[in-house]
Amino acid sequence: MRPTRLITRLLPAFLLLTLLALGAALLYSERAVREFHTNQTATELEAELQLLEDIVRGQLTNPNLQALVVDYGRRTGSRYTLIAPDGRVLADSEERPEKMENHATRPEIVLARAEHLPARATRFSVTRLETFLYTAVPLTEQGHLRVFLRAARPIKGLYASLRGLELHMLGAAVLIFALAGLASYGLARRIVRPLEALRATAEKYAAGDLTHRPPLSDIEEVAALAESMKTMARQLDERIRLLSQERAESEAVLASMIEGVIAVDNNEGVIRLNRAAAKLLGMTSEHALGRDLREVVRNPMLQEFVLQTLASAMPVEKDLWLYTPDERNVAVYGTALQSTGGQRIGALVVLNDVTRLRRLENVQREFVANVSHELKTPITAIKGFVETLLGGNEHRPEDIRRFLEIVRRHTERLDSIIEDLLSLSRIEQEERGKLECAVADLHDIVTSAIQLCRARSSSKDIAIENHCAQPMPARVNARLIEQAVVNLLDNAVKFSAPGRLVSVEGRREDGWWILSVRDQGCGISAEHLPRLFERFYRVDKARSRQSGGTGLGLAIVKHIVTAHGGEVGVESTLGQGSCFTIRLPA
Repeated sequence: MRPTRLITRLLPAFLLLTLLALGAALLYSERAVREFHTNQTATELEAELQLLEDIVRGQLTNPNLQALVVDYGRRTGSRYTLIAPDGRVLADSEERPEKMENHATRPEIVLARAEHLPARATRFSVTRLETFLYTAVPLTEQGHLRVFLRAARPIKGLYASLRGLELHMLGAAVLIFALAGLASYGLARRIVRPLEALRATAEKYAAGDLTHRPPLSDIEEVAALAESMKTMARQLDERIRLLSQERAESEAVLASMIEGVIAVDNNEGVIRLNRAAAKLLGMTSEHALGRDLREVVRNPMLQEFVLQTLASAMPVEKDLWLYTPDERNVAVYGTALQSTGGQRIGALVVLNDVTRLRRLENVQREFVANVSHELKTPITAIKGFVETLLGGNEHRPEDIRRFLEIVRRHTERLDSIIEDLLSLSRIEQEERGKLECAVADLHDIVTSAIQLCRARSSSKDIAIENHCAQPMPARVNARLIEQAVVNLLDNAVKFSAPGRLVSVEGRREDGWWILSVRDQGCGISAEHLPRLFERFYRVDKARSRQSGGTGLGLAIVKHIVTAHGGEVGVESTLGQGSCFTIRLPA
């Protein structure tokens, strides 16, 4: 059913009620006026009959009775009839008595005979063919009924005299109806206007403007409704503010979480996706919300895990790989998502990126294996030669000396490995506790490192040149930077042929100090460069051990430079030498 405006319902109803009231009033007034005029005419007729009675009393046997009646009727303008008790017409002012029928059964005659009082009746006249008002009066003499005097006037003339009055009444009714229509319209507008204001207020509430207040009204019901709407708006505002705050807090918690969170409904539609999950899956939250998980995540293992979570009543846990945008190892935890009423509405999946953790676990395993391998070789050699010396057999002094020299060399190797491991541990501890740094000149640090390596370089007739700019101020831990430069110079001397040149260059570039240690050694193949700074990684393991290397020197360099917020790199060409670079913030 199509709704209609309230004013279009109220106004016709008011107008109809007004019209019915005016119609009823007009009908009642018209009937009352007609009855009044009828009574007035009847009274006049009775008065005329009293005069006629005085004229005809004693003249009932007069042969000129007809003439008397006709003359009286001509003078008054009414019709008069004298009727005998038996109904015969004795005289009539307008008709010959002998032509008229018996009037004994006429209503006014019957009523006057029965009550012995004046009687009236309104009926159609057969002789005159129109409706008349008849008034009959009984005339008695000495207690005996002698004759009935009857007067008559046509109703048509009576009503004609009332037509002007009725027109005036009709005009007044039309005017009253028009005024009542205006008043009804004003009343309807007065009722509708506050309702329209309430509707406008409700529309503002629907649009989110809960601060708007409905206007005051002098209509009690409308005022009560406005007060209820005001209370509703205040409560809604408080609840929305509370919900918005809770939602903002939830969004902040989800956005701040390192773990990725995905909430799906029972049909695998994405309900919620936080920033970490979007980053792990290589998408945006806006792109995923409301869509099927299979549309936004192209990973069969994750899709299968979500299905398993939806089907399971217990929490589910699994490790899987994601390949968008990068290859990541992710620990996934899934549990049922329930409403406040305890009804299951979906599943909640938490993604924890454990790529670095798994990588560290692998590095740790490799480190333990490498340390075990590096320590096992000298320990096995020491154990073997010591057992040989303790075997009880006599040995020549030169053999004993050679065995002890081997034991000493392996002992020194063990000491070097342990010292390097301790250095790495100290650097890591200092890195976690923040390095103690001070402003120092990198040129002086490089000069000191060259002096420390001078003995070994001189034994191989290798010259070390310092081409660093002066001064090179930087906020560093001078002891650790010196150790890093020494390790690079020591490697350059180790892997350079006698008589070659090693140079150290220092320059400033784009807010960085660049220290480069360049040698003319054997060089390094390209496939080894990415792993060159790993612990115990060697390009040529046999040659490194023969030269006394522990495989930790470059790892120490990397840790020292990284602790200073810098970078370390290497460029090398097989057979032409290598260039190790340290970049430190200026």
